[in-house]
Amino acid sequence: MNFWNKENIQGALGNCRFYNFPENWSASGIRIWHTDLGENDVVVLRAPGETKGAVKQNILPFLDKISAIMCTNYENFKDLDKPVIEVEDVTKALFALGKYIRRAYKGTVITLTGSAGKSTTTRMIYETLKDFGADSNLNLANTLIAICWNMTTFDITRKYWVIESSIGYGYVSFPNIAVVTNLAAVHLKEGQTLEGMARGKSKIFATMLPGGFAVLNRDMQCYEIFKETAEEKGLNIITFGKDEGVDVRIIPENYSFEIEGQIYSAGENFIPEYLMYDMAAAMAVNKILNLPVQDALKKLENFKSLKGRGETQNITFDGKSITLVDEAFNANPLSMAATIEAFGKNYDANKVLFLGDMTEGGDKAREYHLALVDIIKNANPAKIIFCGPEMQNVFDILKDNFECYYFENINKLLPEFKNFINNNDNVFVKSSHATGLHKIVESLKN
Repeated sequence: MNFWNKENIQGALGNCRFYNFPENWSASGIRIWHTDLGENDVVVLRAPGETKGAVKQNILPFLDKISAIMCTNYENFKDLDKPVIEVEDVTKALFALGKYIRRAYKGTVITLTGSAGKSTTTRMIYETLKDFGADSNLNLANTLIAICWNMTTFDITRKYWVIESSIGYGYVSFPNIAVVTNLAAVHLKEGQTLEGMARGKSKIFATMLPGGFAVLNRDMQCYEIFKETAEEKGLNIITFGKDEGVDVRIIPENYSFEIEGQIYSAGENFIPEYLMYDMAAAMAVNKILNLPVQDALKKLENFKSLKGRGETQNITFDGKSITLVDEAFNANPLSMAATIEAFGKNYDANKVLFLGDMTEGGDKAREYHLALVDIIKNANPAKIIFCGPEMQNVFDILKDNFECYYFENINKLLPEFKNFINNNDNVFVKSSHATGLHKIVESLKN
């Protein structure tokens, strides 16, 4: 059933104008990029000089599947012979549409935020709930406006909505359950502190009603800030972590979890500790929903890490068989340390590290990079290739004890990287997206 009809569009936007609308018109959702278009979607188009929405030329091959166009000036797009919704401001319209469908939805909303593991944990929770009826913004943008247009595509008859949020936009998603995966120094602005970031992400609780649930990583930095904010809202707090006394306890030694005195096994295959934290958050959500925890864990037994977030593939590159561990989507001190440690434990030999700068570390960037030295040593790599000015400091410390190479930027590394890869190597790639090591992954795969 399509939620969006002319009446609901009018109800959400109020002051808008309709052109060429047929009787019994409906749409499945609103999209702002031509690459995301589904059947029967409304597409937002940008006029010359605007920045929000798809480009007219790009949507021409998809006109048959488009239900209507949303724009600020009908005259720019009337030649496409499609129904048109004209609005004063596209951003405000998307915000209003998202809030409108959220008010209409009567199911359970689970919203996640944190510094690392958000996308993976979102996927895990979705995988455990999809058989009961769930929608989610999987692998899609998690900013304020993106959450709004993602929600416009959700089915209001589904039992659960699982929403990833970059900062904690609780006042958009109005969660019943809020999950905080962790906290680390990432996207820090000049002068911003970790405590300030914690207070910002605590806004995920802002619109929650007393009796809702906050799922918190007990081992994360600034836990007390999240706890106090949740308590002020009258929320039930469910914790996960490695220490005794948490609601979902991680037991890394044998890949299991303890919940209310009962042990749940995740199998015998290697599971990185950082992934066990993500699984624990998913277990906590299932516990809140009174769903069988062992069934949920069973659904995650064969969970595959996402592209750029731990995806592991055996590939052939330049005539050489290698194992590629792709962590190149982004990086911060927490995720960099956790994934290098896991890589070191999971592979015995032929370990090649491609490590690039973690950007946006603020005035502590040097400190965060130097903190990786012992973690890299413990991983015992055969070869390390560093990229970026901050990684040069790490290179200078390790170059006398390991086979190390340094490149100032990705443009200098890219033509040379294949020279450092041999047959049967296990190759790990990680950096902030801005550093560009994802280009190495693209080259290896293609």
